[in-house]
Amino acid sequence: MTYEQSQKLRSITLTSGNIKDLATECELLKIRGSVTLHQELRLKKISTHGYSTFHSHIVADVLKNTGTCVIKDNCEVKEIVNAGNLKMKNGQITKIKSTGKLTIEQILQSEQFDSIGIVQAKEIHTKHFQLKLSGKSEIERLITNDACVEKERQTFSLLKKKLSCKHIKGRNLQLSYTDAEIVEGDVVVVDENCDIQTLYYKENYTISPNAKVQHIIRNEE
Repeated sequence: MTYEQSQKLRSITLTSGNIKDLATECELLKIRGSVTLHQELRLKKISTHGYSTFHSHIVADVLKNTGTCVIKDNCEVKEIVNAGNLKMKNGQITKIKSTGKLTIEQILQSEQFDSIGIVQAKEIHTKHFQLKLSGKSEIERLITNDACVEKERQTFSLLKKKLSCKHIKGRNLQLSYTDAEIVEGDVVVVDENCDIQTLYYKENYTISPNAKVQHIIRNEE
């Protein structure tokens, strides 16, 4: 463990160990090895590179992950930038940007969700949702105002680039490479390589010739 104090943020760097008594004056936590933290944390910034596990509640302005990070309790962060493998139980995030793999065991609530990669989630509530698929993603329930799902075209992955959902609900939905049981929206664009069982729409919809929709129902509510 190293401790640095500067005019900017009071910083602690951890390289290994089970930590139960992190200094309360710490504002910036840097993890550069295999570290497990057991206490509730309130910090300005968390930077993880390596393997980190958080067992208790986290509150931070910024969380940047470039390694493997597991958060086993609730996570309240204004901004998350994930370029590695991030797994959390519940999250209340203002803005999240992921270019790696993101796993949500229960519920993620956010203002803005932007991912180029793989997402595995039980439930996501966000105002703005954008996903560029680099592999197979699964979200049981997605609730949003605006959504855009498409295939990431810059990578030559052998993985199946598709999003699988039970329920997608929003105002303006633009979907491609998506399999879903229920899609419910005001304005819905079902683009290429979609397979939708039931589409509920309020205003209008369009369906690509390369997509399948089994049932279409006008929502009069």
